[in-house]
Amino acid sequence: PPEYIDAIDGMGIGPTSGSCGTAAYTGVSVVAESIDDDPRWDDFRAFAVPHDLHSCWSTPISGRQGISGTFAVYHAHSHRPTAREELLVQRFTHLASVAIDHDHLFGALVESEERFRHAFQDNAIGMALVSLDGSIVKVNRALRHMLQLPESALLAMDFDQIVEPTDPETTGPLWDGLVSGAQMTLHFSATASPRIGGRLRLAVDASVIRDAVGDPVVVGVNLLDVTHRHAAEEERRARREADVARRIAESASRNKSDFVAAMSHDIRTPLQSIAGFTEMLRTMDLDSDRRQTALGHIARATGH
Repeated sequence: PPEYIDAIDGMGIGPTSGSCGTAAYTGVSVVAESIDDDPRWDDFRAFAVPHDLHSCWSTPISGRQGISGTFAVYHAHSHRPTAREELLVQRFTHLASVAIDHDHLFGALVESEERFRHAFQDNAIGMALVSLDGSIVKVNRALRHMLQLPESALLAMDFDQIVEPTDPETTGPLWDGLVSGAQMTLHFSATASPRIGGRLRLAVDASVIRDAVGDPVVVGVNLLDVTHRHAAEEERRARREADVARRIAESASRNKSDFVAAMSHDIRTPLQSIAGFTEMLRTMDLDSDRRQTALGHIARATGH
């Protein structure tokens, strides 16, 4: 009766909690042939007897997570179950256990799929599910925005039509190993061409998703746009190379200046000697020996 159900709803379990509470507590069937004088019903007898419930037999329902409920049979008179009744209840409790476990599993599956859906669709990184033959089966919002293509267009394409590995000779065999199940993950660099704009540089992470028996069923792919980061790295590298070139040029300039200064000194020294002896020959009345000596000095200075 509804009144009786409302009265016992939420009751705790224990060694003296009627037939159902005791069965849930002990994990074994509890038969109260007579509710009227069974001590396990002392706290609940007043709820049952007014509704002409005088016997209760309760069997625990055991599932994957332990005892999930009880299956109770009431009678309006004292009663002990027969062997046939015990067999029937055993079958009923098994069916109830299977139904409850399936409900829990289905609920967990729905929750898991909902979490995956949010994690996939709302992720800021471009994501795709790719079949083992290379066709795209699912894409998220970030990837559609990255490539500037609608979902229908992407789902009509193969993965290698949108992503081009920078080292295909190496990546190709590794991808084959991934879809065959020989390896779990793959990381590689690639490029992609959006509908509008220049080519994108991508960091790609791929992992195989398996079924319940461990066979590969689909490949999950994350695509991170590193175009701006790569451009910044290229700019930093260009600046470093320019700085190295500047330092080399400055060093070469200093060496050139030092060389010119040294050469200027080396050239000026004999020229000064030549000029001095030439002036002596021009302005002084020298005898033949002294003139020959001056000419000898000039000849030696030109030899430098």
